[in-house]
Amino acid sequence: MENFSLVDDILDFAIDNEIKAYKFYTDLAAKMKNPEMKKVFLDFAAEEQNHKKLLEDTKKEKTVNLSGEQIADLKIAEFTVVVEPTVDMDYQAALILAMQKEKESFQLYNSIANLVTNAANKQLFQFLAQQEAKHKLRFELEYDEVILKED
Repeated sequence: MENFSLVDDILDFAIDNEIKAYKFYTDLAAKMKNPEMKKVFLDFAAEEQNHKKLLEDTKKEKTVNLSGEQIADLKIAEFTVVVEPTVDMDYQAALILAMQKEKESFQLYNSIANLVTNAANKQLFQFLAQQEAKHKLRFELEYDEVILKED
């Protein structure tokens, strides 16, 4: 991980991460033939936009509302192989890809939360980590319900 000397650098890094996540989900949605899958990924792209706005508001020193909750972890992502996005990827591969992306984002925000010393910023990054955990859980539940039940 990069060394950050200023909170603004950390926030800029996190904002850039959310921009990349938005692009990831919109690109993934564009690859989907199934309209329901396309909508799911576009909805997640919109959530990443909300995270970006939250980070931008924090950077502008606006007051942000954070409500914390602990999210369960089914740990399904830990037992999947790495997949790359393709135009003809099936639903299982798309779910695995999304789970892995959310797991990485969760770990990133937890790491940043451990780096910052300001209590409000620590709370912000812990909140964002839990949001990513919630996304991962959503994909894990879908994987469990649709993919694992098929066997």
